[in-house]
Amino acid sequence: MIQLLNIEWMKVKAYRTFWILTILFFVAVPLLNIAIESFVSQTKEVSLLLGSPFAFPRVWDTAAWVASMVTPVMGIMLIIFLTNENNFRTVRQNIIDGWSRDQYITAKFGVLITTTLFITLLITVTAFIFGLKNGTGDASENIIYIFYALIQSLAYLSLAFFLGVYMKRAGIAIAIYIMYAYVGEFVIAGILDYKVLRHLGSFLPLESTDRLIPGLSSFPRKLAQQGHTPPSNTQYVLVALFYIALFNFLSWRKIKKADL
Repeated sequence: MIQLLNIEWMKVKAYRTFWILTILFFVAVPLLNIAIESFVSQTKEVSLLLGSPFAFPRVWDTAAWVASMVTPVMGIMLIIFLTNENNFRTVRQNIIDGWSRDQYITAKFGVLITTTLFITLLITVTAFIFGLKNGTGDASENIIYIFYALIQSLAYLSLAFFLGVYMKRAGIAIAIYIMYAYVGEFVIAGILDYKVLRHLGSFLPLESTDRLIPGLSSFPRKLAQQGHTPPSNTQYVLVALFYIALFNFLSWRKIKKADL
């Protein structure tokens, strides 16, 4: 596996787009946290309402919620990487060079897992630094949100992986991904929740993970949920894992049966 990932690294490190998107995400996560922290602390009404979202133990939830705003950036990177593989017929070249198809598949899913771990690590470090800076609460409390962040990142990236495998044109795949991640699913969830059945929107692929990590949106969410019991976090996790498994199974099946 390590050897396969090293080969994948040799490919992606030559992509200028890879560095631009990765650095953008790496910088955006802490900067967004700084900006939101500054706004909360300097706005008296907001500060009274929200309390100390950047101190332990709430910072784990807050940092994960903030990072989720830009997680699709890493999904875009994954789509570009995979569509380039399709367009340049890299799988055929890898097979010619001695790889088995299973090794090729393992390498691609290795990139997916490595990217997920990178996102989770950045969230963890960011939350820990902000937590230390803002108070001395119990750092171990609410650390479960790091696990939720991992599930959320994997869900967003699995959808991107699926689109990157099934679509040849990066531009179209990225447009679909961005529209769905930022607008489409939010609108669909709202329609399902308020026009069909309350909390039905929770069972959508990305919305299930978004509701795991309410962050600073927890207050309006609680107001909207009055009189209606939402699904439990365990249910959200199970729904998310179902979609993660589905997206990755379909991606695996496509690569496995692809015409070389």
